[in-house]
Amino acid sequence: MVKVKILPDKEHASEEVAQMMHDLIVEKPNAVIGVATGSTPELAYDLLAEKIKEHNTDVSQLQFFALDEYIALPWDHPESYHAVINRTVTVPLGVDPSQVHVPEAPDDATEGPIRYYDEQIEAAGGIDLQLLGIGRNGHIGFNEPGTPFESPTHVGRLTEMTRQDNSRFFDSVEEVPPLAVTQGIGTILKSRKAILMAFGEAKADAIRDSLAEPPAEQRPGSGLQLHSDCVFYLDEAAAAKVDCEELKVD
Repeated sequence: MVKVKILPDKEHASEEVAQMMHDLIVEKPNAVIGVATGSTPELAYDLLAEKIKEHNTDVSQLQFFALDEYIALPWDHPESYHAVINRTVTVPLGVDPSQVHVPEAPDDATEGPIRYYDEQIEAAGGIDLQLLGIGRNGHIGFNEPGTPFESPTHVGRLTEMTRQDNSRFFDSVEEVPPLAVTQGIGTILKSRKAILMAFGEAKADAIRDSLAEPPAEQRPGSGLQLHSDCVFYLDEAAAAKVDCEELKVD
């Protein structure tokens, strides 16, 4: 089931998501949270860090699982997701690095499943809250169009659109790794609650395809219609092409 919340802007949406995360942590101090990278969730992380500091919230029992990581990018590279998660989640939230998990695969990995990460998630009790962004082509995590909805964590190949979009974090598109390890859509669908955040008109087509069309593997975001409890947090620009009265979702 998918619910949609349209907020005036990124700031309002991020505040609601941060509050939801903080409420979960207070209610369940050993919560397992799935974290996304990219610019979309960063404000929510900042606001969550402020709430944790303001309320002196205990974070010592939390566990975090990142969605994805590039293949063959050194962990100390500033755009490796080990590094990104460290500076946006681990350090600001004041959690020990041992509480934060990022998927790994050998530099010579080829496309295929990476099962140990799903086993780690299961051993932790499953993900209570999974944060997601979405790419212009509808990818969630690095699950590109055509990824099976039942897919586990796996190594996948990035599309040229995704590499071009992510090149803003690198000196050139050639520096963006072509392969990445990502939680699969099947992994994401097992989370107890999923939150997808999308802001700006560049995401409007992907949001329309995810919400207003039936689930189809060529539209990865549409797979979230199969989730038991998923909420899309959108600003008005990202929601511009969605007619809420005609959504084919609950």
